[in-house]
Amino acid sequence: MPGINPPDRVLLVEGASDVHVVHHLCRRQDEPMPSFQIEEKGTLGKVLDAIGPEIKVSGRKALGVLVDANDNLTDRWRDLSDRCRAESIDLPLQPITTGTILQAGDGRPRIGIWLMPDNESPGELEDFVQTMIPSGDPVWPRSETYIDQIPTADRRFRPGKLLRAKLYAWLATRENPGRMGAAIGARDLRVDGALGSTFATWLRSLFK
Repeated sequence: MPGINPPDRVLLVEGASDVHVVHHLCRRQDEPMPSFQIEEKGTLGKVLDAIGPEIKVSGRKALGVLVDANDNLTDRWRDLSDRCRAESIDLPLQPITTGTILQAGDGRPRIGIWLMPDNESPGELEDFVQTMIPSGDPVWPRSETYIDQIPTADRRFRPGKLLRAKLYAWLATRENPGRMGAAIGARDLRVDGALGSTFATWLRSLFK
């Protein structure tokens, strides 16, 4: 509605799955989480295009960017660096493994970047979520076996999406099949593992 002030803390994400995972992960934290708004842009290109305008929003205190590294983390980091450099903000040469945060200065917001899954590996949101499956889960090995036994000629996913296929096979056995956020909310996935805890710490530090 016209006249409403824009949020001062915003996290830009690519899709609805990102929104749901971040939302449920924050709700599951034992420690309080800061308040921030998640904005789904729909595609990587639209996230990149939004960086410049979002930095310039009046009153903005912190801007987070959450995107998949996909097949080439170096290329993705270069994309982000180019958009930030256009705003006279220089990112480090490489992502910080615990999540990148820097102060832009000159009254501009803190900038935070997280490359899924872990800021140092190729991959995507599903690779991050897979690390949250509890150790010793009895269904996970069966999900892996199910996908592994599908002949290559019959697979309808790219070789680089093998782990994603296994995760969704596992999610198919949940009360709300196929929904990563719902599995977090139902406590089928752990949020206190090493990677999930590091991500939550990054959110706290960025949006404090």
